[in-house]
Amino acid sequence: MRMFRYLLPLTLLFILVPQFPGRPAQETGEFQKLTLTIATPKKKYVELQPIPIVVTLRNDTNTTLVGHSALAFNSGHLKLSVDAGDGPQEIGQLSLAQGKVLASVNEFKPGEEVTITDRLNFNLNKIFPRPGTYKVQASLTSSDWKENVLSKPLEIEIVQPVGLDAQALEFIRNYDVPAFFFTGAHVMNDHEKFRALENFVTLYGQSAYGDEASFLLGEVQFAKREYERARPHFEKLSKKSDYAFAKEASEYLKRIEREEKKDRP
Repeated sequence: MRMFRYLLPLTLLFILVPQFPGRPAQETGEFQKLTLTIATPKKKYVELQPIPIVVTLRNDTNTTLVGHSALAFNSGHLKLSVDAGDGPQEIGQLSLAQGKVLASVNEFKPGEEVTITDRLNFNLNKIFPRPGTYKVQASLTSSDWKENVLSKPLEIEIVQPVGLDAQALEFIRNYDVPAFFFTGAHVMNDHEKFRALENFVTLYGQSAYGDEASFLLGEVQFAKREYERARPHFEKLSKKSDYAFAKEASEYLKRIEREEKKDRP
């Protein structure tokens, strides 16, 4: 379930990803003709700030091709590499719940595409260890793991934070494991980590890190069935036109409404 996106333990996933309608087919020889692109809403992010990555697989040819839509970071099909100027280095793990998804193949008609937005929020202190310009490139493997398609490199600039953002970064760096701060690892069952997240949102909710921290806190509160406490976070984020996951926040508001109806006499 999506509400446990941050809270899943490290595990190997074997699931079948539903696809858009299409007859069963073989990808061999066709998958590499698809176009993979990655993008970000902004070009600059402060140190250790989670980065939304928009991943799109599109058929730019004039013929029907075969591919899949297992583009999420936890699918095992998508890989990212980062080049800080000394050559690309593959990011070993993109998600706490990363595994191998058994993705079914489907047809992409000319001009057809599938797009997802995922968070790069794990091991950011290792992926982008210092301020500077990095080139990020994606590689997507076919459902049978035999072919892959590469995106063009995407430049992302990591800048040193100032003011409130700098104070927020110091808070994150003083966290017991900074690499896990925005993943929500163990927050459900560790009162100190939960309190740390609450304090961060209270103190630094207006910082560059605030939206993602607020979303995570809302997710944890939702999982704890603390709906009244979770609602304000999602209401605020759902109204932000510049927040990459505003639609997800809106979906949580719908879930809260459904869960509260169940609890009414």
